[in-house]
Amino acid sequence: MKCIVQALLVFILLAYDSLDAHPTLYPHIRMTRTKGIRQRALPNPPPGIISYHIHVTYTLFNPPVVKEALTLRDRTRAQFQNYLGPDCTGRYDYGYLCMINDHDIQNTTLIGGPFVSGEWSIFVPLGYYPLITPWLVQNRGNLSVLLHPNTGYEYEDHSIWAMWAGQPWPLDMSIFEQETQTNEFGHHPGDSDNPVCLLKGAVCGDDQLSPLTLCCYELTCKSAEIIANGASNFTIHRCA
Repeated sequence: MKCIVQALLVFILLAYDSLDAHPTLYPHIRMTRTKGIRQRALPNPPPGIISYHIHVTYTLFNPPVVKEALTLRDRTRAQFQNYLGPDCTGRYDYGYLCMINDHDIQNTTLIGGPFVSGEWSIFVPLGYYPLITPWLVQNRGNLSVLLHPNTGYEYEDHSIWAMWAGQPWPLDMSIFEQETQTNEFGHHPGDSDNPVCLLKGAVCGDDQLSPLTLCCYELTCKSAEIIANGASNFTIHRCA
């Protein structure tokens, strides 16, 4: 019996070490384990939502499906070209709406992430949530869309607080820890990296997308300029 107990303890220790050694594009998780700065148990009330991620998931190595996913990404970029900032190479705290570009979305999964499928994603500050979410939900075609908040509690963000449009995909939740803050230390809704509204001069709507974003206090979404769009023109609205 003593040998069995010792063997079980060794197995548990090895399993835990293998989790820490797992390469991940969520490196802050490993850092919190190493430094012992975990925060156990969910706060009450729940933590504030700092930003959102939108993930489009699809089957890799199926050329027609991959083509559909890439086409949707191109359409999304074109649809929101006046709202998007430069592509972001990380996943958190960018301060503006951006397409995430951190892996080969055509040939690989996100190494070390929770996705067992192909995925491409967008970092969405709170002010842009009502702009981009309805469009992607209605234009996703046969693809699945995962929408989840970023609160710092990534296990819950990707599970009980997440929403799917289309068929949900399984996620590898082993990289996260339940009821544990692993991210967003020192960040809160409305800080400089996670705005909750649009500042003066930000594009807040156009003729195709009525004003769906949220301008900051004492600002309103007003017609600002006319943009050439092929044979026709359309009006851009800005917070003023």
